[in-house]
Amino acid sequence: MVMDESPTTPLKRKQSEENSASKRRNLARTCVHEVAVPSGYASDKDEAIYGTLADPAYNGERAKTYQFTLDSFQEVSVACLERKESVLVSAHTSAGKTAVAEYAIAMSFREKQRVIYTSPLKALSNQKYRELSQEFKDVGLMTGDVTISPSASCLVMTTEILRGMLYRGSEVLKEVAWVIFDEIHYMKDRERGVVWEESIIFLPPAIKMVFLSATMSNATEFAEWICYLHKQPCHVVYTDFRPTPLQHYVFPMGGAGLYLVVDENEQFKEDNFLKLQDTFSKQNLGDGNKNANSRASGRIAKGGTASGGSDIYKIVKMIMERKFQPVIIFSFSRRECEQHAMSMSKLDFNTQEEKDIVEQVFKNAIQCLNEEDRNLPAIELMLPLLQRGIAVHHSGLLPIIKELVELLFQEGLVKFAMGLNMPAKTVVFTSVKKWDGDSHRYIGSGEYIQMSGRAGRRGKDDRGICIIMVDEKDMVLGKPAPLVSTFRLSYYSILNLMSRAEGQFTAEHVIRNSFHQFQYEKAEVAEYDTLKLEIARLENKMMAEITRPERVLSFLLPGRLVCENIVVVNVVKKPPAASGSLPAALASSRGNNYIVDTLLHCSLSSSEKGPRPKPCPPRPGEKGEMHVLPLISTLSKLRITVPSDLRPMEDRKNILLAVQELEKRFPQGLPKLNPVKLQKFRDELKNRSRLKGRAACLIDTGDELLVTELMFNGTFNDLDHHQVAALASCFVPGDRSSEQIHLRAELAKPLQQLQDSARRIAEVQRECKLEVNVDEYVEASIRPYLMDVIYCWSKGASFAEVIQMTDIFEGSIIRLARRLDEFLNQLKGAAHAVGEADLEKKFSAASESLRRGIMFANSLYL
Repeated sequence: MVMDESPTTPLKRKQSEENSASKRRNLARTCVHEVAVPSGYASDKDEAIYGTLADPAYNGERAKTYQFTLDSFQEVSVACLERKESVLVSAHTSAGKTAVAEYAIAMSFREKQRVIYTSPLKALSNQKYRELSQEFKDVGLMTGDVTISPSASCLVMTTEILRGMLYRGSEVLKEVAWVIFDEIHYMKDRERGVVWEESIIFLPPAIKMVFLSATMSNATEFAEWICYLHKQPCHVVYTDFRPTPLQHYVFPMGGAGLYLVVDENEQFKEDNFLKLQDTFSKQNLGDGNKNANSRASGRIAKGGTASGGSDIYKIVKMIMERKFQPVIIFSFSRRECEQHAMSMSKLDFNTQEEKDIVEQVFKNAIQCLNEEDRNLPAIELMLPLLQRGIAVHHSGLLPIIKELVELLFQEGLVKFAMGLNMPAKTVVFTSVKKWDGDSHRYIGSGEYIQMSGRAGRRGKDDRGICIIMVDEKDMVLGKPAPLVSTFRLSYYSILNLMSRAEGQFTAEHVIRNSFHQFQYEKAEVAEYDTLKLEIARLENKMMAEITRPERVLSFLLPGRLVCENIVVVNVVKKPPAASGSLPAALASSRGNNYIVDTLLHCSLSSSEKGPRPKPCPPRPGEKGEMHVLPLISTLSKLRITVPSDLRPMEDRKNILLAVQELEKRFPQGLPKLNPVKLQKFRDELKNRSRLKGRAACLIDTGDELLVTELMFNGTFNDLDHHQVAALASCFVPGDRSSEQIHLRAELAKPLQQLQDSARRIAEVQRECKLEVNVDEYVEASIRPYLMDVIYCWSKGASFAEVIQMTDIFEGSIIRLARRLDEFLNQLKGAAHAVGEADLEKKFSAASESLRRGIMFANSLYL
């Protein structure tokens, strides 16, 4: 699809016969190619080698060859890359998107250029570093926790690291030709999606991009945005082809068999579904009111019932008997993951030889830990499970155990895994409800499509098996979810934009070019009138601040025209002689008063009767009112020459004639003075160096406003580095504890100071008309659940001791500690930037006190 840019719309389709024929190209195995092209773009590529924009096909020497035949979507993607044009590859999980990324890396190596590969998580970055290092050798890693070979030709990093490089204007980017965004659908994540969006906006136009995504319904819209943003073509290569077709079964809770509801041709088996519903109806009649809350007539029970363990046992046993292993079971509760795995204690899937290999690998993996940590229950209890070919994998596990499970699963030494997100022959869902941070909800069709895509290993299985516990046919036949922007401007972003030199990097630029704005502009702007009124209100409020007397005195010079036809003669600073003789608005004003002498066009009778002339009276039949005029709002840019002595009538008449002549030359009104521009008011605000702002620019792991306030109000000054580490842990996102929090005295006071500061910041935001609920802001900003744990760890307690202090999973504690270390290093940099040497040392000491033992054990991938 060739797109064209228009001055009136961000991007519109070019409706011409020439292009409509190539609008959509169906390739083998349902590969679809589209391309968005900016207005006036003309390709200079040799069509014999590169094909055309609408039909790319590469016939030159390849940067990389593969041991397998590329699928159609991979061939088209490679052709787009060889054209040096950005491409979005949208395909199912395990379809082979990684091959496209590897080709982009090989191209960069061939042309002696650098390439950046971004992934959403540190753990995924570690895995990808290991994979690419085996393929390309010259590969580096940057995750915040670990930096390896930062000068390598291919750098693997988290997207947050890339954004930080863009904000700092890193020299590395001058050598980069390609940036690969893996899992671009993370852009719709409400917390972190903005990181992807800002990174894409800030990338220099010379850098081309590869976007890898699970299937999404609005891929073309995304490509249009990239085209609009960077004024370069962006291709979309989409396929709904699965290399290994899927069969979807339902296992009824408490039942004894499987029901095929969707076959490998994606045909919904209505008759089997009706049989399934009939089975549950009979079960309900037989059970009476038993499990009434979890099973209703015609509905399939969800996971988590008392019989859940035995049902899992039945499913796994059935799978193994039919040789459908390896199997992954998805459970959206970490504790259920462990319970289900433990219920498999009677099953054994490994031979003695495999058991011996597992034990050797296990012992080698934990050798990096000290003896006390090697004896932790979380480690000791895992070996017997792994030796039987059974594993648990979830975010609360120790990182070293998670990585060990992944490596054993890849080698075929684990046949059954709970919660692992890796390719397998069979995938089982114990529940279709998950906690999303606010409530328990059903997983969407897009989420299900992505996770079920793990079933069926390319080249190993002729089909994948997916066993589910749902009664919604849309769950398995639904469409992929669209990519919807979650863009928002954080204070971190605004402060960093303000700190940059003048240019395109402004808050307005980012908002104008965001995917959110691009999507919004394509819809009706229902709030237009409301926004106009709000803008007018804010402008008036800003004008009231700008037009304070001391700001406009420099413009009130003799000859300046104000209020259309009044001429300034002189300005005198003095208190009014008698407030009673002044209008109420002036009599009640506070501060300095400035009397502005002006020359008015008055009636002859009023000037003859006394020394003080008065304004012309109203016309017959009209009423007159006294008003205090806001002079600045009608100050004119124009000045006329005023004689030093205005007593002669002739001189005053000459001034009147000059004013009347100007009124004739400007019938629409005299040109007004713009105080914002001429006073350089915005420049004054922009260039005003604020220490707080300079510090906050360097902090993006926690609430930058709140922690900066603590740095400057002295809260950290009175704490030792152990207390600093504990207090800083409140800023790091993590799991909540269900237990009552009991803090020791040395932590209770700092926490109270933190809460007081958070409340003040929330109140200020609300005064600035931001929609902030004070109590909710305080609760969301402060997470004191691991203060005591971090305090004791910082003071030298063992890991075995601190995990007894909380009900939070061991892996979650380690994840928070590592993010806390990153946060403390940011605080250290902020303190250095504002010259706080004592604070810098304190943050450094706090960081050092954390970095020991299992908390910071090296990844097995490195």
